[in-house]
Amino acid sequence: MQRIHVETILPTEVGRVWQAMQQVPTFLYVCRGLFGVPALAGRTEPFRAGDRGTGWLFAFHVIPAYRHTIEVLDVDDTSHTIRTHEYGGVLRRWDHTLHVEPVTEHSCRYSDTVEIDAGRLTVAVVMLARGIYAYRHRRWRKLVRRHMSEAGLGAGAGGGDVDPAVDHLDH
Repeated sequence: MQRIHVETILPTEVGRVWQAMQQVPTFLYVCRGLFGVPALAGRTEPFRAGDRGTGWLFAFHVIPAYRHTIEVLDVDDTSHTIRTHEYGGVLRRWDHTLHVEPVTEHSCRYSDTVEIDAGRLTVAVVMLARGIYAYRHRRWRKLVRRHMSEAGLGAGAGGGDVDPAVDHLDH
């Protein structure tokens, strides 16, 4: 088993990112371009501890890659942490921890930590995962810049609560 950890400073309040982390459309947005999960399309309920599902993962939204299972182990409002256990295809284990914490009043640190076991292919999967999470963190920065930062709020969102899960964000 190998571990990767990727973190990013986002220029917005921790509460905005925490709310977005729990939304399926946010997950689909940060992964858009790399892979699609049709089984999650249209889901409006936030992730909750105990959620479990299996569905096809499509590389680049068109190539069926494998059937992926995700179990949401914990959604902790106090620590702003989501933990999942995932597997499928060559993945024996993909234990993912998503976490956000305040840095200042108007910035936060978002991180992904993943424990990966893919048997003999673990090293290759870890290399691929590093690329996936670098991409996802770029998408998080774009999401915050356009829809969740003070500048983004003033540029058309009209202030107030922002729903980063709206599907029109960026295709």
